[in-house]
Order: sequence, then structure tokens, then C-alpha cells
Amino acid sequence: MSKFAVLGSPISHSKSPAIHSAIFSELGESHSYERFEVAEDLKGFLSNLGDEWAGFSVTMPLKELALDLGQRADFVAIQAQAANTLIRVGEGWDAYNTDVFGIHKSLEGKKFSSVAILGTGATARSAIVAMLEAGKNVSVWGRDKQKVARLVAEFEISAIEKLHTALSQPAVISTVVAGALDEQLKTEYKGILLDIVYHPWPTKLALHFPEKNRISGLEMLLWQAIGQQRLFHGLELDEAMPNESKLLVAARKALEMAK
Repeated sequence: MSKFAVLGSPISHSKSPAIHSAIFSELGESHSYERFEVAEDLKGFLSNLGDEWAGFSVTMPLKELALDLGQRADFVAIQAQAANTLIRVGEGWDAYNTDVFGIHKSLEGKKFSSVAILGTGATARSAIVAMLEAGKNVSVWGRDKQKVARLVAEFEISAIEKLHTALSQPAVISTVVAGALDEQLKTEYKGILLDIVYHPWPTKLALHFPEKNRISGLEMLLWQAIGQQRLFHGLELDEAMPNESKLLVAARKALEMAK
């Protein structure tokens, strides 16, 4: 039996234990999956672990630290400058980003050519990488104009000054924290929305989009977890596990029971 966990702060709300435990159970494996509150000293936390710890999911505010601590990192994590997965390799850890994969899968089958990313943090960077990989016309909106300018220069994308203009794009990926935009929402929008926030759902932002166009952050969470499971089982991120559809069903049921 190997041990796995999700690390971050705050972490008590994390759905990852329910998702991964359900997947391990569906696979007939007895691995454990826990959660640990780690706010800053990721290196110190990892240094005290035994060899039974095989992998971690990493959430905010540790994604940049996880990338720095990886003895190796996949290209996507380097592009996004953020890692959400650590895999034990000998005495060290390899760093991966499955958020980009999760965003891709969440929007699979949706037709749009242009997308606005709301936010400037680690998840926003992953969203930019995902959408550029998909060949979309990408723009970014954020309250921190200096961070927006850095993203624009780095990824050669465009900036949007007004929130209303960003929300009016054919597709929107919001990576901002719950409630941050609520007071600025004045009208209805027609595009596709992937809101990384998933509790409570629908968010106030989601309510301003057509119901058929709303995608909860739970979709991204589920798919990035599937990506992590591939890595936990020694596969490459683009190598599907057998019967992944059954694993997704089991994870969804677990989330329903955890509400």
C-alpha cells in the first residue's frame, strides 16, 4: 500500500480525498489518500516523509514551490510555472501539471475561437497554456495590471481592460476566488463559462450565463485528478488508464455523497 495526499492551505474543503479514494476503491487498490494543511514550508514537509509516500496533489499556495522542488518537471509545468502534482522518484520528486489537462477536458467538444481568462495566478497561467495549446485566441483580464502586463508579454496574448468586455467573449475561464466579482456583475452574457469555483454551485458569476453554457470547476477537478491517477500509476499524462469512464462515475458518486 502506498500513501498519497493533497497539500495546500486552506485544505479542509478539498474534494480531492473523496475523488482519489473513490478511484482507488474502484480499481480495487488499498492505497490511502489524505489531506494536509501546508501553507509555506513544502520542502520541510516533504523532507520528513517515509518512502511509503508515493505522490501528492498540490493546490494553492504551493504550486510554484512544487515546481521549484521538482528534480525534474514536465514541459507543461514549466510553461505554466506551476506544478499541481509531485511523484516520488528515488529520494526526490518529479513535478507535473495536470491542471492544463483538466481544463482541456472540461471544454472538450465546446466550439469557440476566442477566450478570456479572468485572473493572473497559477491557475490562470495553466488556463492560458491550455487555450494556446488548443489554438484559441487568448486574452486576459485581471485587477493587478502589472501581472496582466507580464502575462501579455510572456505569452504574447492581449489584455482586456474592462471586465464586461472580458465576460462578453465567446468563452470565459474564471480563475478568481469565489465572490470576488459579484458586485461588478450587471448584465447577462451569452458565451461559455468555465468557473474554477465549484462551491456553492452555481456561483453568482455562473448565473449570469446560460445554464447550458455553464461548466463547474468540478469538471476540471475531476479531470486533473484522472491525470494525476495516470501519473500515480506510472503512466504518461497522455496515456489513458483502462475503464476511465468507470473511474469518473465512481468519483462523481463520491462527490455527491460528500456534499
